[in-house]
Amino acid sequence: MSGRQLHLPFDLPDPVKRLIQGPADRLPENAKMPRPPASARADWSRPRPFNYTDALWEVVRDIVATLEEFRHVDLDRVLLSITQARQATKHGVYASCLPLRFEGGARETTQGGRTYRMPEIRREGREILYILYFMLPRFHAEQDYHEKLATIIHELYHISPLFNGDIRRFSGKNFAHGHSRDVYHAAMRKLADRYLATSPRAEQHEFLREPFPVLLQRPGGLVGYSLTRPRPILVKAPQAES
Repeated sequence: MSGRQLHLPFDLPDPVKRLIQGPADRLPENAKMPRPPASARADWSRPRPFNYTDALWEVVRDIVATLEEFRHVDLDRVLLSITQARQATKHGVYASCLPLRFEGGARETTQGGRTYRMPEIRREGREILYILYFMLPRFHAEQDYHEKLATIIHELYHISPLFNGDIRRFSGKNFAHGHSRDVYHAAMRKLADRYLATSPRAEQHEFLREPFPVLLQRPGGLVGYSLTRPRPILVKAPQAES
């Protein structure tokens, strides 16, 4: 897995774009989330960019702390990433939850005689088990405040109750969402209602109310943390018949 610059579907100054990067092969020990270069940090008179993933973390932390359905989630082993929506269509995927292990928390899986393993990502000595991806600008621009909260909860709920690196699995063919994705997401909207009714901070994530172009026009622009989507690694292939 390699880091890459995130080319967003909106115009940002080049110095700001360079701050939107992913890590190299794995996050080194004691790694910190990307920050502006030292020269920029030293000059406090310069406007600071708005960090979208930092702001999302505040929402996620409050949701996990508020709703008992997420008490099993260890956020020290979860990463958030923004990524460019692959298509410019109005509707599409807003976010996704990537598990970094296979069914049952297995580190390897075999399909068609081939064995695959997910790459290991570590941060501050801890193995990362899940990455939540948010597609920009679609996640922000095409949903209202309540629906953004429901989408964040939707992805958090995919995390297995065993917190073993696998997703939450339902019975039947559609194991990710159960009988119906619409029914699944309707339940997430109800969790969003409960979050709004319970947490004093639930109405205070003001950046989620701002139109996306307004966020881009903030002094210093908009940046975020981007991680290239890890892919399974082939570790054993069938032996060719002689």
